[in-house]
Amino acid sequence: MSQPKLISPLLDNFLMGEPFSNHHGVQCCPAMKKDTDEKYIVKIISVPASQVQLDALLLTGAYPDKESAAVYFKEIAEGVVAESQTLQKLSQLEGFIPFDACQVVEMEDGTGYDVYLLASYKKTLEHVFRKSTMTHLAALNLGLDMCAALAVCRRSGYLYVDLKPDNIFVYGDKEFRIGDLGFLSLDALRYTSLPDKYRSAYTAPEITDAFSALNATIDIYAAGLILYQAYNNGALPVAADDGSFPAPAYGDYEISEIILKACALNPEDRWQDPIQMGQAIVGYMQRNGANDTPIIPVAQPEEVAAEDTVENVDEGGIYLEETNEDVSSVPAITEDGNVADETTAEDTATDVPTEEQSFEENDASTEEEEELIIQEDEIFSEDEHGNLTFLDDSEENSAEDESAPGNDSSDLEYDEVSEEVSQMLNQADDLIAHEAPQPVVAPEPIDIPIPEPIVIEDSVEEATEETQTSEDPTEDPDEEPVADDTVDDIKETEEIINEQSEPEDAETDITAPVKSTHWVRNLIIILSIIALLVAGWFFYRNYYLQPVSMVLQDNNGVLTVLVESQIDEEKLTVVCSDTYGIQHTAPVKNGMAVFEDLVPNSAYTVKVTIEGFHQLVGKTSTGYTTPEQTNIVQISAITGPEDGSAIIGFTIDGPDSQQWIVQYVTDGEDVKEIVFTGHMVTVSGLTIGNQYDFTLLPCDDILITGNNLVSHTASKIICASDLSVTSFADGVLSVSWKAPEDAAVESWTVRCYNVNGYDESIVTSELTADFGEIIQAEGYTVEVTATGMSVSQRVEITDNSIHIADIAVVPSDPGSIGLKWESDLQIDSAGWKIVYRANGGEPQELTATENEIVIPSVIPEGEYEIDILSVSGITVFNGSIHCTAPEAQEFAGFGITADDMDFYMCRTPNVSPWGAGDLSRYDYITAFSVDEKASFLIRLNDDIEQSDEPLNVLFTIKDAETQTLSCISANYVWSDFWKDDCAALDLPWLPDTAGHYYVSICFNGMLAFDLGFDIY
Repeated sequence: MSQPKLISPLLDNFLMGEPFSNHHGVQCCPAMKKDTDEKYIVKIISVPASQVQLDALLLTGAYPDKESAAVYFKEIAEGVVAESQTLQKLSQLEGFIPFDACQVVEMEDGTGYDVYLLASYKKTLEHVFRKSTMTHLAALNLGLDMCAALAVCRRSGYLYVDLKPDNIFVYGDKEFRIGDLGFLSLDALRYTSLPDKYRSAYTAPEITDAFSALNATIDIYAAGLILYQAYNNGALPVAADDGSFPAPAYGDYEISEIILKACALNPEDRWQDPIQMGQAIVGYMQRNGANDTPIIPVAQPEEVAAEDTVENVDEGGIYLEETNEDVSSVPAITEDGNVADETTAEDTATDVPTEEQSFEENDASTEEEEELIIQEDEIFSEDEHGNLTFLDDSEENSAEDESAPGNDSSDLEYDEVSEEVSQMLNQADDLIAHEAPQPVVAPEPIDIPIPEPIVIEDSVEEATEETQTSEDPTEDPDEEPVADDTVDDIKETEEIINEQSEPEDAETDITAPVKSTHWVRNLIIILSIIALLVAGWFFYRNYYLQPVSMVLQDNNGVLTVLVESQIDEEKLTVVCSDTYGIQHTAPVKNGMAVFEDLVPNSAYTVKVTIEGFHQLVGKTSTGYTTPEQTNIVQISAITGPEDGSAIIGFTIDGPDSQQWIVQYVTDGEDVKEIVFTGHMVTVSGLTIGNQYDFTLLPCDDILITGNNLVSHTASKIICASDLSVTSFADGVLSVSWKAPEDAAVESWTVRCYNVNGYDESIVTSELTADFGEIIQAEGYTVEVTATGMSVSQRVEITDNSIHIADIAVVPSDPGSIGLKWESDLQIDSAGWKIVYRANGGEPQELTATENEIVIPSVIPEGEYEIDILSVSGITVFNGSIHCTAPEAQEFAGFGITADDMDFYMCRTPNVSPWGAGDLSRYDYITAFSVDEKASFLIRLNDDIEQSDEPLNVLFTIKDAETQTLSCISANYVWSDFWKDDCAALDLPWLPDTAGHYYVSICFNGMLAFDLGFDIY
């Protein structure tokens, strides 16, 4: 992925900070204009997203090299630009916000492109969920705006597939709009898969992988899930065992039904059109109204009545409530235990702290909190060097935030959207306009019951009885008086009796003697209390409190929680919760709980819970972050570019290792390894016929998952030969090739592709293949590869290829072949290239600028293969012809005939030049050894004409079966060729194998002489 940079002209006069978001090849950076300090977000989409994508294309053979892949990446980048243009068009209708500008930049290494998208900073719905509590009116506006935008998108021929709070922005007067990419054509929906970059927690559950079929309700599912969050305190739902969701925590029955229908597990059970869902929300507003009261009720203090509630509702969806309750409204209790009248209650309240006094500290903390909010008003931090930092958790001042709801008081216009959308939104506007916001209703005062006076009947009776006994003169004066501490035990009872039963002047002796049974009774009570306390303490310490400890172990991405406790394991459960509230549970078995399906590189809270009336003590909760994982997506092995070699290639998903190791082994050999960089390596020196096991390992300390083992049998290279285009007509291209004679090939893979997107592959066991829908104006490449091989044969077809028709042999001079042809396109200035072979011999070439040519010095009655090609390399089709040269005529020219010449075959003299005087009678022979040279001495029997015209001498040597072995010509000047009526003519070539052969000599294409000879 490329590093962000200040590209020109898009980011001229801008400051840009480091990326604060980086995922699936998409980076987001804060930016600010130097002269205005306006805040922006720069979104950078890299194509390809990583080296993995390029490796995958090259490894699978989708593209032969980086240059071809770069053309493909350019098309993707242009698709991103087209998608931003779609967003621009939809923003003119309803529910969307466009990017401010867009620019495509080629990567520095030339492998791909970066698409820069510039947008003004606006508050997202995700920010609202984190920082504030929504009102009922704001939540319903959110639902209507999502339905309107999705309906407009659908009626424009698109489905929006990346709906999530991060892509929804606060806009205008309590309005929410979509402001990011994520459009798929409805026409191609069933042929399209969901790109990984659009997969999120809001993706419908039926979209399990990249091969899942899409449907037109996945945007409605995402809208329902977002509306669920609004009524669930910003939290996503936790699915039940059957996959269904419970009702949101703060939604009533009707709105919950609308939301749960949108989030149904089965796509057929959802709203089938955003308009349907929007009309349901409008109907809900007609029946129930909508106001600016918070969705989440504000908790009231239990000890006071909430008579005076101050509600602060800001325009941006942030709602804070402060409760000012008058504690003087609490009824006062008089000294006699009765409820005082109003005057008494007011007087008594002067002794009770007021709310202002009791919440003085909270007011101070509120001031600090407000000060903190003001400090956090900025989203960017700029240091002394001009570097920007994005403050992800900051919250903008709603009074100054133009993107916050409420600051734009202009009415919405719906004239340019569809009639259904206009009707739905206007209905909602009418409901909101005609219904005044309901005030927050304070709860009724809390009635605090006044306890009745405490009367202990037994104590009163006993005290009375004792008093009477002490006054009775008949009592035994010797009876022991009551102990002093007994008086303390019944002091409270005596005071109650004195207040309610005894006259003021009554005299009661509380120190009168009591019966000794009171001591026993008191002792029993004390012992019982002590026993209860001991039992309670024992129950609390040994049954209610249960100590527990846990240790986390990570093994290759599997989390094992070791739990140590004395309680029954069946009562223990370990819960692993992520930051979205999604929970994973595992029972404790044999002292451990195992989690195998946690998301890599994610933060979790691990907690031990217990069933029944117990409380766990000790280490019951801890944080845990799953390690980053590198998944081996694919690993393969094919035969390399030489015998006994293998190419190991792989693709990964996750952090890359700086170096990799491939270990390989086979029976009877030691383990060997190769350290390499990149995602492909060639291993050589393998024993042909042996099967090797290759294991891929990282050099860096990273966790790998997936299959890292592949087997391959070392073999010889099997490659096609003589690959050629046999025909190209009516849009059908036919190719053929030859298979090696010493190897059996199970199948061949034939691929035809070009830079314009055509790419077809055929797997066949035949030696021919046909491709349809071929366009003559485009170029193509055809490759043929044997199964399991890496070496292929390739033929290139240029664009604007030329097709030849009606090749004909025309009369020409003796000893030559004349050709004429017609073509559908005119050849370029470089001309035609004529390649011809006689009797399968060596090829020879001629050039022509017109559509005709004469091939001179042909072998009489020779079989000729002639190919008409382009000198500049343009592909020529149907330019081949087979023909037979005419029978040779007897030589006649320059005033003589063949009968006027005598040919004598001889051994070549050792002098040069040589003549008749250099030969002895023993040199005239017709049998030669393999190391000798042969010549001819020609004598004239008549006078010849003197001429400076050229003489072409053609030597043709054939074997005993008259198959041509050699055809060589030499050029002379007729007058220079003769000396003293003789000519010395050396044979340019002789066979090196013993046998009988024939040689013929033609002058200017006419037969002058032929003779048989031997090689021994």
